[in-house]
Amino acid sequence: MKKSLMKMSFKKKIVSVLLIVSFVFSSFIFTSCNRKYDEGEVLAAAEKLIKDAQMLNLVYYGSGIEWYDTEEEKGYYKIANEEHLDSLGFKTIDELKTITEKTFSDEYSNLIYTTILSPLTDGTAIVSPARYYQGYDEETKELTDIMVYSNFTPMWRDSITYDFSSLKVEGAKKEKVYVTINVTVTNSRSETQNTAIKVTLVEEEDGWKIDSPTYVNYNEYQDRYDELNNQKFNK
Repeated sequence: MKKSLMKMSFKKKIVSVLLIVSFVFSSFIFTSCNRKYDEGEVLAAAEKLIKDAQMLNLVYYGSGIEWYDTEEEKGYYKIANEEHLDSLGFKTIDELKTITEKTFSDEYSNLIYTTILSPLTDGTAIVSPARYYQGYDEETKELTDIMVYSNFTPMWRDSITYDFSSLKVEGAKKEKVYVTINVTVTNSRSETQNTAIKVTLVEEEDGWKIDSPTYVNYNEYQDRYDELNNQKFNK
């Protein structure tokens, strides 16, 4: 009986040790799955990418490409303003895509292409037309103008000022690295609001890319939310 108890006790010790080793090992594996990164390199890349993304945010989510009001319009589609295109830095949709893919990840770029540069459907009918499409002359086989859908409702409505001195790395999870930056958002009534944006970065073959939105709208409920949050933590 005594030997039996001793064996059971010994087995319990072995199980306990194995559980501890297993926990430590699994924790190590989980941690080691989070990629290593050079903080200075990430911050430098993030600053450049966020600056480059401002034009893309305007084109895809904001007020968009300006257009001409001419008789050549096709319904809600208007011819893109060439002077505005010059200021944006592209003339064709392909050139816009090249800039997009230098700034945004493959996955995020594809999301934009399927939701902004392609019509959205419910399976049978078009719910939302493509915001832009590339004009093409069937006779000359040449590209013509970018056509702009003039009835598009912008998702990003306010202006943003980024405080790049506040940019900091929050950490990594698997292959993604997260940074935060403080911004000041100004709405159409000139009301301002200070908040922070969390930006996801991924490293692809040709360098770091943004993998999440970098814009935000004025939130009229933010002050009330902060007030309730402070009350919660001050109890």
